[in-house]
Amino acid sequence: MTAISPRVRLIDLCGPGHLFNSRVPDNAAAWVFESAAVADASTGNQLTVLGNMPVLCSAGVATENGLGLLRELGFELEAELVTFTDAADRMDKLRELAQRDLIFIDQHAQPEASLQPGESWVDPALLSSLNNKRNLSRWVPAELVPQRENCALAALDHLKTAPGRFPLLLKAVTDSSCGSGKGVLLLRAASEVDAAREFFAACDSVIIEEYLDMTRNLCVNFAVFDDGRIEYLGAAQQIISDGLRYLGNWLEPAGAEPAALIEAGIDIMRNACRHGYRGFAGFDAAVGTDGRFHIYDLNFRFNGSTAPLLLYDSLAARLGLPVAKYGAWKYKGGFEDMMPRLRIAIERYQLMPFGMFDPSRCGVAYEPVPRISAMLFGSSREEVDEKEKGLAALGFY
Repeated sequence: MTAISPRVRLIDLCGPGHLFNSRVPDNAAAWVFESAAVADASTGNQLTVLGNMPVLCSAGVATENGLGLLRELGFELEAELVTFTDAADRMDKLRELAQRDLIFIDQHAQPEASLQPGESWVDPALLSSLNNKRNLSRWVPAELVPQRENCALAALDHLKTAPGRFPLLLKAVTDSSCGSGKGVLLLRAASEVDAAREFFAACDSVIIEEYLDMTRNLCVNFAVFDDGRIEYLGAAQQIISDGLRYLGNWLEPAGAEPAALIEAGIDIMRNACRHGYRGFAGFDAAVGTDGRFHIYDLNFRFNGSTAPLLLYDSLAARLGLPVAKYGAWKYKGGFEDMMPRLRIAIERYQLMPFGMFDPSRCGVAYEPVPRISAMLFGSSREEVDEKEKGLAALGFY
């Protein structure tokens, strides 16, 4: 079976001597993942696109069965996997890795110096500044930014006297990471202001942002190499729940995204590069029926759609299918029971997993629910939706 080749690997961006540390710190996870289990599972989502470099990841994503299946499918797993079982073990492994004089590539800014014992590829203060929702206007041209204001949490009551402003969005202002829509709240009426204040109680202030009508919600992805070279990786349409939670992406042949959006993204990357940023990044954009767009969020790290976009061309060519849905599926049963069902899903429905998580390998009391990150391929979105019904019959949900 021919190898599955990502468009570019992290090692191609940074070169040797680096370590990838993807796990969000526990004391900064409030606006990223719904649980510690999901945070641990996410450390396996990039294993197939890293290249030959050390990576700190959960033991739950490094099972013999899971990695063996990925190799059977043609993924080149070159990374040196350094695994942890719980938070204490993770810190011990970080300290051990720091003794190897590796440069740390952090997915998420470390809020305490004690959590980052080694040298960082990107200045943590820059990483925080780039990702803090308060700073969007520093990096995005004014004409592309939605109407927004920074508001002290205690001053939110002024919205109660402006009923004409609804619906609108509130976004958490924090130097820690945000992701998956966890730090975003949709307000439909003034009666919801008090509940919103409680929701954002951990923040001193929030962003009040206009609610954008859109026909497409795109995440455009880029890479900036260690030498400053910038590459556009593609765009994926985001799948967002009614509660504004990120559920995955649709991936299709390139060319439908506005050329001006790509150019704007490259300019943002150039500016970030001048300030010292290197690595992957994805920018969320609301595109209207006339093709005009606003850039409403910046994520300077691997986005949910980054690894799928890096793998899409190779997988679509192998399968001969142009449409893919990226998502995370749980399984109704144990990990070992899941594996033969997963093989059926691969053969019958063209499901291509690139990350698997066995919670029983972790030294904490997680819910006993295995998870996979995968791309489900078809000739159209309608066919993919039908195949997803087949996955449900196999126990995936």
